[in-house]
Amino acid sequence: MFSFSTEVNISIIVGAVVFLAVLWSVVAVRHLKSLKKQVYEQWELIDEQLRKRQSVLPNLIETVRIFAKDKEELLEKMIVARMKAAKEYSRGVEKIEYEHDLSMVINEVVALEKENADLAKDTNFLELKTEIGELGNDLEEEVKRYNEMVRYYNGHRNMAVLRPIASVYKFGILNIFEVES
Repeated sequence: MFSFSTEVNISIIVGAVVFLAVLWSVVAVRHLKSLKKQVYEQWELIDEQLRKRQSVLPNLIETVRIFAKDKEELLEKMIVARMKAAKEYSRGVEKIEYEHDLSMVINEVVALEKENADLAKDTNFLELKTEIGELGNDLEEEVKRYNEMVRYYNGHRNMAVLRPIASVYKFGILNIFEVES
């Protein structure tokens, strides 16, 4: 029936298929790990900008307290939002929501200068506002890069040839990060 060479040929073909499947798996896993690592490294840059922004906020709160004593409720809202954002370190939905809430409160506090002429003239407030604006611009740039990396990772993760490996090795879809600055 089968000659020795036919059995050897079938064994070689099966071995080659198994080898290629293992090689494909290894390459796919390394590729997805590499992309995920790049996303996490970009996240660290965002987190650094967020921490810098949060470190400026106590000075902003104290400056506004001096000039807008009637806005204590808004300042308390900022303190609570800052505490929530500062304690959340993950890249998940909670972090995105907390930072978005904090950004909205920061914008409300900065907008107080329109209501309070003394606050609008205070050099300390103006410097803090400028610093927060610059940090916001830097944050926007880092967020853009992060979101590009997430889209790239998610795109590769969802490719037909990588999707089975992503499922087996639990490479989940990552979230886009949006912050109002």
